Amino acid sequence: MHRFRVDAILDPQSLPRVANYFAQRSIVPSAMAMQVLPTHMRIEVTVAGLPPGQAAIIAAKLGEVVAVTGSELEELVAELA
Repeated sequence: MHRFRVDAILDPQSLPRVANYFAQRSIVPSAMAMQVLPTHMRIEVTVAGLPPGQAAIIAAKLGEVVAVTGSELEELVAELA
């Protein structure tokens, strides 16, 4: 499972632009969260089932989306119950 952490400008279109990036690739996120900070917006998108290489490419491409100022990728380790 991977978490994409995206920073974007404070604009009403920032969240839909990031969500649309995944929708255009037929990727359904496991979770999405958005937080408005004093200087920018932080969007976190969690996706299951992506190969690591594809996740890295997506993280790089997210940085090119209009309104996005930066993106990071975190690989989440599944917790054993």
